[in-house]
Amino acid sequence: MNVFQRPDWHGEPKELGELFVLAKGNTRRARCVLFSHQFGFELRLVFGTPGELLQSQVCRTDAEILDTNERWRAALEAKGWSKASAKFFGNLISQP
Repeated sequence: MNVFQRPDWHGEPKELGELFVLAKGNTRRARCVLFSHQFGFELRLVFGTPGELLQSQVCRTDAEILDTNERWRAALEAKGWSKASAKFFGNLISQP
């Protein structure tokens, strides 16, 4: 079993990065964000800015992180969400 090594835990979760960003229409955005957690890692599915928490899951293995990420992404895509374009984020995404 592969287990991700989490950063040292100091009592507060730390955002480690985004696993996906999806958009629906011109104004709606959903993000799957990875955080450190006392018992491993936590995935949070958040909507909008600053981010309304819709769902979270504590994961202990890389397989669990990847599986949860894929299930959430597939469920949103089945409801009409798609990859967010660079135009949606304006200057936050550099374009070649």
